[in-house]
Amino acid sequence: MDGLGKEPSWPDLLPELGGFILRLLLCQIDRLRFRCVCRRWRLVERQQRPLLPPALPFICLNNRGFLSLSGGEVRRVVGSPQADDISCRGCFDGWLLYGPKPHLLDFYGDLRTGFLINPLSGATVEMPVHLNDLARSSVMYMRKAIVCSPDLIAAFLGGSSFAFYRPGAPSWSVCRPSDDDHDARRRGSYVDVAFYRGKLYGLNDVDELFIHKIAGDGAPEAAASHVVEHAIKAQGPRRTADPEETFIRCHYLVVSCTGKLLMVKWTVPPFYRRSSPASFDGITVEVYEADLEVGRWLEVNSLDNGEALFVGRGCSKAVRFTGNDERFQGNRVYVLGYDNFFGYCCNAMPSYGFYDLGNGTIGRVLLDRMRVAAWPVSKMEWFFPLE
Repeated sequence: MDGLGKEPSWPDLLPELGGFILRLLLCQIDRLRFRCVCRRWRLVERQQRPLLPPALPFICLNNRGFLSLSGGEVRRVVGSPQADDISCRGCFDGWLLYGPKPHLLDFYGDLRTGFLINPLSGATVEMPVHLNDLARSSVMYMRKAIVCSPDLIAAFLGGSSFAFYRPGAPSWSVCRPSDDDHDARRRGSYVDVAFYRGKLYGLNDVDELFIHKIAGDGAPEAAASHVVEHAIKAQGPRRTADPEETFIRCHYLVVSCTGKLLMVKWTVPPFYRRSSPASFDGITVEVYEADLEVGRWLEVNSLDNGEALFVGRGCSKAVRFTGNDERFQGNRVYVLGYDNFFGYCCNAMPSYGFYDLGNGTIGRVLLDRMRVAAWPVSKMEWFFPLE
């Protein structure tokens, strides 16, 4: 191009054009690939990062494949332990839990070690598989793992029991109610837990909220605090379980983008499971904010500033959408088909649904099963890559 100056090249990409391209990349993996092209593109990505819309989560399928919501393709995990006796046992936020395969959990020796791995950053937390040397109970069966800080891991074991681990410690510290703990029996079993403002919160099926205080730095056993506060009591008389009642009720705790602790309640009537109707009559979705000063739940009719909630058994997270993608909008609650909604359609193909707080409508999205390498799908979780 004589007389017209030097021919432009990809390394000379203008920041404004780079930002336009990055805004079209809603998958975190694609954004990482963008900045790995060269030093110039890495600088562009760093400059544009505060202006980008949030990346979409993946759907983790059977703890083996990751379905991209932006492109529809299934991706494999890179950097996971390569061993015949090790497998992925769980997906929690942006962390993957690896440990011995189920039939090997009773063996000791080299199989006593498990790992929490961040597949993007490569960060790895090595930890004992068994809770102690005398019990065969294993954290591989934990209901939820929470990385509270770089030096503290909390595992929800079910009921109202937790285990704590500090990286480098020889063992876990277990916080399990004793048989004569009447307060623990009144708490019942938690349906979900969350880490909020430095404390663990447990929610039972009658909407009671309990706070488990975590001790500060020190030995791992110092984290196993038995100090539990009753933050929100049942509002109204306790509901007596009806053996004939087959309603599906799922409760989730999620921390909002603005720092509020929210509870999401999905209720599906029994006829919906039998008939799988095209309509969503009878399904109710409610969102509440925890008022910890007064000790009550406040109903939320609208989420703040484009915020959307993704709720699931292993991970619940708030995301603020600023783009124009019709599939993902603010003021919505997204839930996976695996959570027993939408007529068990997860047995047919991966799926998710959403509830729009603005107009009160419910939608369902069935994803193309022909693209799913981890078929048949028996388990799904939201996966939010963390750098």
